[in-house]
Amino acid sequence: MGLLKVKGRINIGQFWPNGESDADTTKVLVDVDQNAFTFQPKPTSKFTTTHVFRDATIIGKVRKKVIDKKNRITVRLQGIDAPELHYSAAPLKKSESALLSEEQHMHLKELNKKYRQHLGETATINLRNLLKQNNDEESIPCSVTTFVDKPNDVFDTYGRLVGDIVVDVPGGSINIGRWLVQEGWAFPTFYNSMSHNEIQLLINDTKKGKTKKRIWKHLRKKLGKFDFTLVYEKKPSSVIVNDAGPLIMPKLFRRQCTWAVRSKAKITTMDFLDYIKSGTDQFFLRKEFLEQGTSASPLHRFEDFIKNMTFGKGPEDLIFREDPSKIVDAGGKIISDW
Repeated sequence: MGLLKVKGRINIGQFWPNGESDADTTKVLVDVDQNAFTFQPKPTSKFTTTHVFRDATIIGKVRKKVIDKKNRITVRLQGIDAPELHYSAAPLKKSESALLSEEQHMHLKELNKKYRQHLGETATINLRNLLKQNNDEESIPCSVTTFVDKPNDVFDTYGRLVGDIVVDVPGGSINIGRWLVQEGWAFPTFYNSMSHNEIQLLINDTKKGKTKKRIWKHLRKKLGKFDFTLVYEKKPSSVIVNDAGPLIMPKLFRRQCTWAVRSKAKITTMDFLDYIKSGTDQFFLRKEFLEQGTSASPLHRFEDFIKNMTFGKGPEDLIFREDPSKIVDAGGKIISDW
């Protein structure tokens, strides 16, 4: 397995409450003219500079440049999912939107605010404080790494680089994704693109995180009613003092949010379980996946483990499939090599 490394800087001001970045997604400023991307095909090889991502576009659930006009990439911290800080219901398909009346469109727009989970604010502030400690700079240097073999493995279907971010803080270097899990501010969320070793490291981190009694203390398997009063706040208020409270797995929260908004807007008559059944989510069970591998492990769906509106598995029990995407160069040709 090869190793891609990206040298850049993280602007600390992007994190809430100064900005909108939350605990598990961040933007990294990279200077594409100064050899920010380097690749090592195997551990015994040297790192060599690659420019294949200059003007590259991801084609998946979105179509976008992987490096934006400000020379930034968006990084999804590998293997973790923090409580949502701001999430709006997924947009309707064109075919669905065409069937709605003007009144339904207006009602949907009114309801589709940015909703949050308990502890989403607290998790983000704790990450910001980690990066800010003893540092008066607006940005700090970082290294983004991801184990991949081909350029197409680097970015997800939303154009985010999936990897680890390492920063230097007083006392040494810290992998911020693993730190969030170890400190109990993020849940492990595995994908079939991850190696067994990467998964096991986060399992060990999870054991530490559970002892902190932070988000794990408040995790509920019961899928209760969606709370329309928990909305995103651009600036801190008394909310942060009372940020602790019950939460469900972030992936299920995002689906519940979409369903709840559509249901209240009278766009769907399905109950939440039927809405889940209508989706395309599939995952492996971690134990089956690690023992049998991708090809032999059976795929499961959320509804397989929902009984009496209670989800019977924990975040660490599941391994999701990455949605397909492809990366192309400025001429529209698939980038197949470094």
